[in-house]
Amino acid sequence: MKGSSWQIEQSCPQCGAPITLAETDHILECPFCRTRLYLVPNGHFSYYLPPSPSMESKGELLYIPYWRFRGSSFTATLSGLSNRFVDTNTVALKTPGLQHSLGLRPQTLKLHFVAAETKGRFIKPELSLEQALPGLNNTNREVFHHAFIGEAVSLIYSPVVLHGKSFYDGILGRPLSSPGADFAETLPSLNDAPKTGIKFVPTLCPYCGWEMEGDKKSLVMICKNCDSAWKPGGQTFEQVETAAIMPPQADENTAYLPFWRMKPKFDGMDLTSYADLIRIANLPKAATADTKKAPLHFWSPAFKVNPPLYLRLCRQMTVFRPYEYESEALPKNLFYQANLPLEEARDGIIMNLAQMIADKKRLYPRLRELSVSVEEYRLEYHPFFNEGRELIHPGMGVAINKTALSMGGEL
Repeated sequence: MKGSSWQIEQSCPQCGAPITLAETDHILECPFCRTRLYLVPNGHFSYYLPPSPSMESKGELLYIPYWRFRGSSFTATLSGLSNRFVDTNTVALKTPGLQHSLGLRPQTLKLHFVAAETKGRFIKPELSLEQALPGLNNTNREVFHHAFIGEAVSLIYSPVVLHGKSFYDGILGRPLSSPGADFAETLPSLNDAPKTGIKFVPTLCPYCGWEMEGDKKSLVMICKNCDSAWKPGGQTFEQVETAAIMPPQADENTAYLPFWRMKPKFDGMDLTSYADLIRIANLPKAATADTKKAPLHFWSPAFKVNPPLYLRLCRQMTVFRPYEYESEALPKNLFYQANLPLEEARDGIIMNLAQMIADKKRLYPRLRELSVSVEEYRLEYHPFFNEGRELIHPGMGVAINKTALSMGGEL
């Protein structure tokens, strides 16, 4: 999932110095005043392409919403699971005649965060991400479930100028094809998009005040002073329960990779214990009294990897259920940052279940109505031994090529 990331222009809230952020950055680090702040959006990150100054006085300045998606698309059919990497953007309005895509503009121009003081009228999206990107579904086969695991999901607003009933490109000033003679008349019925903005939160531990650690893509910040972990929640940080699996043979060269362990609640399928999973997945294990009492947990990588490896790790961890050598203390030596959010790990639970279902003909149709929520969760760090170009899990024997982790950061 490599590729050039879009860039965002932002001034430092402390000293006003210009800073350029990558699209996947969650931490602002000012090289001038050394300020370090966590970026907390209200919902999706929202950006806009600034209009040409000469166009702002030519008429009413409007911003048209576009969904931006960069990540993995998973589809479940009777033929099995398919996946693909997607890097696209598309208009979030039903109105015909608008440009379908932003093209190369976000790669050649710097974006800005939408803020309360941003001038212009922001049109509210009419289409959800899934509705705006129907082409990601394979229409030649019957689809029972579709999921997105995104590296970047955001809204991009592009400027247009309305003069009379004519539209002009807000950047180049060129006339645009009319999206319909009645579009201008229907504008009052469209709501202005909320000026979502960004809150800048100091990366200080809410418990002890120590400077927390994490790279620019981290979604979980670690305080090594009080051994705690924190993720953004609303407009601040909320503590994350953590655990580490520390076998006796682990040493200072052991790499610890983060995984979300989730206790799901399924609505639409009888699936509450590990014995239920053994039955549905036809695992080569006996459904004993202990497995009937064992809570059902699903695991997901908390780091970004390619789609096939993501599905493989989800399945192997969920089936293997690594519980031995648990420690509440976080590892002091090398470990990898968590950069895949809990919400997307939850969205991957049904796809993980789908790849394990044995009787697809009978159970796959039930995936359409199946919903899942997470009752309990924690962030676990699992040991992987450094073996040349690979990382090897000591209990499962699972091998991960180190280059597969390059999309999320470096060890």
